[in-house]
Amino acid sequence: MGELEEARAYSEALLNSMIDGLGVLDLEGKVIDVNEPLLQMMGLKKEEIVGLPLIQVLGPVAESAEIEKISATIGQLMAGAPAGFIEMVITHKDGTRVTISIGPSVVRDAQGKPVMLLAVMRDITERKRMEQEIQDKNEQLNAQNEELRATEEELRASNEELQAANEELTETQEQLIRSERLAAIGQLAGGVGHELRNPLGAIKNAVYYIKGKLAKSELAEKEPRVMEFLDIVDDEVNVSNKIITDLLGFSRVGKPLVMPTPVRKVVEEALARVPIPENVELNENLGPDSKEVAVDAGQIQQVLVNVITNAVQAMPEGGKLTISTRERKDFLELDVTDTGSGISDENKGKVFDPLFTTRAKGIGLGLAVSKSIIDRHGGQIEAKSAVGKGTTFTIRLPLEIPVQEDSVEKQ
Repeated sequence: MGELEEARAYSEALLNSMIDGLGVLDLEGKVIDVNEPLLQMMGLKKEEIVGLPLIQVLGPVAESAEIEKISATIGQLMAGAPAGFIEMVITHKDGTRVTISIGPSVVRDAQGKPVMLLAVMRDITERKRMEQEIQDKNEQLNAQNEELRATEEELRASNEELQAANEELTETQEQLIRSERLAAIGQLAGGVGHELRNPLGAIKNAVYYIKGKLAKSELAEKEPRVMEFLDIVDDEVNVSNKIITDLLGFSRVGKPLVMPTPVRKVVEEALARVPIPENVELNENLGPDSKEVAVDAGQIQQVLVNVITNAVQAMPEGGKLTISTRERKDFLELDVTDTGSGISDENKGKVFDPLFTTRAKGIGLGLAVSKSIIDRHGGQIEAKSAVGKGTTFTIRLPLEIPVQEDSVEKQ
């Protein structure tokens, strides 16, 4: 065997030992040579390929779009433009679909002139199958994640609905309990309210008489605590009377008997009924003395007594109490502001509820009665508060006679 034959055999053995398929084309695009891996990849024999144009070889095994892509790439290479890897799907002779990656290149001589074309081909069917499987798995996982998110949202929504239903049930139960208690209080107030006031009046008169007799006596000088205890008794009688007044007021808030009334007079008379401690600074800004509003003076005075009392009780260490009025649109607004402890966010919505109180003394009817009175006057009452800074109760009363004809007797 000559050296040329040996070199050819060596080259053929080398090409056939490659993992990738290799095709050699002339400049007209005809197949000059192929190795065994490429033949196995396509399921063809060497004599079925060599000498034929590549486009003709690919015709039976590839889609026209794939063939056009190969032609365009060869044209780019011949024009000197770079070309990357091409992926295409061919049909094996046994009918199976094979995905191959083609890396085309141009072989040039020493002067840079093209002499032949090479195409390195790799079977990437398994890789594409795995990529597709991974993609399918990812899509499946994404779909499952979406289902989980949807389920989580449904569970969260169901939990919120259950929580809302539970809160509503709790509120309904509390309202039922309050209604039962209010019904019992109404019956109790009507039956024993006046009966309790008689002995309390006797006690108050007795305390007044005893204090008068002991005021300048030797006993008062020797035992000063006797007078202190009498003051305590007097204060507790006043507290008890206030509770009875609230009970009776809540059980039967009368129709307001409205007439033009000076605002300043109502405020001053209410202040006269509430002891203002020395450590509480009182500021009044009541506008013109002649300003009048059509109200039931007694009922509005009761409202102010309740609100001012609450304000004073909120400042046990002292503070500032401010009462002011102003006109806004068709209403007269009256503010009672304290610098006390304030109302917590939790309790802001409950201050006008019957039987709600945060104090050791009292039964929580004062503000409920006040709201009922203001409602009957066609007005509004609201509370704004900040914990540690104080509270402002705003009472709005219509400047015109606002109350409904069926709920008010005009005088």
